[in-house]
Amino acid sequence: MHRRARSILRGEQGLSMILVLCIGALFVALSAALVYAASVLTANANRQLLEQEAYQLATSFSDVLEGELNDKDSSFAKFVNGQFMFSQSYGKDIYDLESQPKEFAWKPKGSQPDGGAEAITVTLRRRPGDGADKLNQTANSTIATDLRNLLDTLEGEDRKGMAIVDLQLDITVTVTKNGESFAFTRTYDRTVKYDSDGSQAKSYIFPKVYYTINDGTTKYYRISELTFFAPGVGEKTIDDNNISSNRLTFHCDTSQQPDSITYTRGAKQSTGTTQE
Repeated sequence: MHRRARSILRGEQGLSMILVLCIGALFVALSAALVYAASVLTANANRQLLEQEAYQLATSFSDVLEGELNDKDSSFAKFVNGQFMFSQSYGKDIYDLESQPKEFAWKPKGSQPDGGAEAITVTLRRRPGDGADKLNQTANSTIATDLRNLLDTLEGEDRKGMAIVDLQLDITVTVTKNGESFAFTRTYDRTVKYDSDGSQAKSYIFPKVYYTINDGTTKYYRISELTFFAPGVGEKTIDDNNISSNRLTFHCDTSQQPDSITYTRGAKQSTGTTQE
């Protein structure tokens, strides 16, 4: 009887030892899992912090470029307006297809700290704007008064140009900091105006708006309400008697810089993506 009791006790002690070992292993596993989870959460938090820093740098630098873009005397605006938005070197006909992207590294001036960024890249893309077709329009009317009103509308207030959104510009700023990159894009509508006052055309001072008649190639400049002047040809006046035989086409001379250029944020205000 005593031997049987001792055998049972020894068996229970062995079982207890196994239970203790199992519970200990479970605690070790749980501890390891907690340590791993904490490290993952810490890593994610650190990464999110870095992403947020990169985002702040990208958006801040985009703000700087926006100010430069609308300062016609800045080197950035001179490059954008005088080359990228003007030259076919970046994608053939500027009013036909989206341009090839132009990418370059950018570093702020000494007075504009870079916030510890490892790299700042600016990418430009250009495409035709919603109003590009307004740069060339047929002006048809059967009544001289209506034609004059139409031309006044096309030429804008005081003949200083109708506001035309001729191009769109994407500016993407990519900032890399501590291995994390963030790309931030803003889309701008470029609004231009072309001066149409041809009153000095006889003195061979030509505005940047001209007309062709009946699809001809001769450039006529509007010197008064419905009187036009072409160098080497002379004057031509349109009235109710000859209006039906003279179809006018309005042209902005896009081979020259517009008289006015402004940029405003387009419908697609901004998009941001984090890159691995």
